[in-house]
Amino acid sequence: MGAGEHKMTGSQIMQMGGAFLLGAVLAAGAVYAWCSHRLRLERQRVLHVEHSRQQVLEQVTHARRQIEQLQRESHELRLAIRPAPRHAPVPAPAQDAAEAARQYAESLLKPPPATDKPQAFKDTVVLRRGPG
Repeated sequence: MGAGEHKMTGSQIMQMGGAFLLGAVLAAGAVYAWCSHRLRLERQRVLHVEHSRQQVLEQVTHARRQIEQLQRESHELRLAIRPAPRHAPVPAPAQDAAEAARQYAESLLKPPPATDKPQAFKDTVVLRRGPG
């Protein structure tokens, strides 16, 4: 054997294998602990979101019920304040045909009422100017 060479014995190989195995088990345990912690956090987040969703659904249902109730009340109020149905106007008593003919003839004989001539433009208004 040379100066830098070293031959491993069986017990050294067993120690190295045991150390490697122990390191692998510890690393696997650490990964498992970290993953289980993350999984627990994610489960809590999902439960929180589900709880929030249920609350929102309850609020929506409650709001819909309130809207329906308000619509019913509004309809009842409209019915309550609706004006009473109007009766048809009472027709004027029928005129005698001779009387109607006389009134028509008189209206033809009357001169038309004098109407003012429509103005195309308004009168001009002079505005005073302030001292200046």
